[in-house]
Amino acid sequence: MSPSVSHLDPGAVCEHLYSLSADAERVGASIAGVIPRSERSVAFSNFCSYVSGELKQVAGHFPGNTPGLAWSCRNLFEVNLTVRYVLLSEKNFTEWLGQALRDERDFIDGVLTLAEANHAEQKSILLSRHEHLGGMAKRYGLEFSRPFQVKEIAKAVGEEAEYVAMYKLFSKYVHPSSLLINNWARKGPGLEWINIFLISAQRYAGDTIERLRGASGTSETALA
Repeated sequence: MSPSVSHLDPGAVCEHLYSLSADAERVGASIAGVIPRSERSVAFSNFCSYVSGELKQVAGHFPGNTPGLAWSCRNLFEVNLTVRYVLLSEKNFTEWLGQALRDERDFIDGVLTLAEANHAEQKSILLSRHEHLGGMAKRYGLEFSRPFQVKEIAKAVGEEAEYVAMYKLFSKYVHPSSLLINNWARKGPGLEWINIFLISAQRYAGDTIERLRGASGTSETALA
């Protein structure tokens, strides 16, 4: 990864980020072509697509939307921790797959709670999907797993210090903090803050793709 691109003009920075995004997509496509289709190959490819999308978001946020940049950097940090954690064991990977079922079930439960009485047809569709999720869990031997606690998986992969440090920075932007409202919302942060989010986002993205590439055995070059 480039150690810093913030000294370049915004157009050059965005071009670099879009190039990294395309690289991530290529690695994902290569993974899909190397590993026979399975839950693992699909998941690895999906991880790559997600990283690619977040890099596009970083490009879209830079340089004027620092809160958006912080959000994307945080997402790339969390997906990096998640990838590292699920690669530790099959149990972790299976638990992560089960989270998708629980997430969708929770989403449906929330919508059903808010649905009006006159939405009977829509509620019926959602209830049918709810039941289908239970069947999928039984068919594939998955649990409706709770989402990982980011602090815990950071500790498990040896990144607890990074977690503590970065979340102190993220919290000033992803929440309506006093600092954001009373200062940065009007005049914006210093360049050093933008640098931290911009460089960290690239670093997390590159590490994630490299780990997925290595775990899949593909020879496609990761982000450089």
